[in-house]
Amino acid sequence: MTRIAALTAPAAGDPHARVAGLTVLERQLFSLQDAGIDEVIVALPEREIPRNPRLALRVVGSGGPAGAVLTARLGVVTHRSLPERLVRTGYTGDIEAAPLVTGEFVVPAIDEAARQRAETLLLHSLIKPTDGLVSRAFNRPVSLRVTRALLDTALTPNQMTIIAALFGAAAVVVVALGGVAWLFPGALLLHAQSVLDGCDGEISRLKYIRSRAGEWMDQLFDDFVNLGFFAAAGVALYQAGVPWALGVTLGGVALHIAYQVALYTALLTRGGGSGSVTSVRWGGQKDWAAAQSAPERRNLLTVIRDAIEICARRDFFCFLWLPTAAVGLGEVALVWTAIVFAVSGIYTGLCWLLAGGPSPAIRTS
Repeated sequence: MTRIAALTAPAAGDPHARVAGLTVLERQLFSLQDAGIDEVIVALPEREIPRNPRLALRVVGSGGPAGAVLTARLGVVTHRSLPERLVRTGYTGDIEAAPLVTGEFVVPAIDEAARQRAETLLLHSLIKPTDGLVSRAFNRPVSLRVTRALLDTALTPNQMTIIAALFGAAAVVVVALGGVAWLFPGALLLHAQSVLDGCDGEISRLKYIRSRAGEWMDQLFDDFVNLGFFAAAGVALYQAGVPWALGVTLGGVALHIAYQVALYTALLTRGGGSGSVTSVRWGGQKDWAAAQSAPERRNLLTVIRDAIEICARRDFFCFLWLPTAAVGLGEVALVWTAIVFAVSGIYTGLCWLLAGGPSPAIRTS
């Protein structure tokens, strides 16, 4: 059955104005495409309808919403996931009249102030429930500002991934060549990579530019930086007179490689070939999609579990190198990162051996 939507006149705002790197009309069409709409009737002349090669749905110019499951006035900016949620829950009718849940919005792009407000809301919607403590407090506020400045450029998410990876590679090289004396500058570069690493996904989601290659690039580069910086820092500390650092480093590297093997196998066999860790869920891991629709009851065990997850996230152990290196205690970050690598390597390996691996996950937008 063909699912039809209609963008109707009179327009609520300028459908050709740009908001967050796309015209309002393109944004409306992409969000409807993500919702599973097959055809959109647009109350505009054919010459004014965008012909973006990434739009797979059929777009026709006409004035009537006959047979449409969803309608909206031209020139309205909505939360990226609003049309998808409405279709999933069986809603039919006008998007502007639909009941909204927390975080959703509908903004007619009537003037520059409204368009700026819509862009701000779109950027804020990129904050994910899976963001760690450091990401929410430090990384995401900076990355969103960088992303906002880049949205009207031709920079692609994959190019942004490479730029971020260059900062990470520089961090590895600086510590590998400069030793422990350069651990703090290396940590600064590592944290810069961690911050910029959020920009590729932000650009991707706001401009609807997605690819499996991009997901795998992001994952592989992160893993290279994680492993490379850990190894370089461990060797630097060992050469600076910390005798046990070499053993911790070798053990951490081995177990992180074990984790990567377990993860990549899971992504290829259970994640549909996706390169994103959010495509699979390991046993015992918090189900973020379920938690958003039905928040779980908090108790001591859930608090402890969430605290462990926060401290084991990449944003946390990348950031930890900064304060510890600044006060000459880089071995603290080394040990903590080694523990994270060890636990993740052992845990994911046991998940495969005892439970047959992870299950596919419902990915949050």
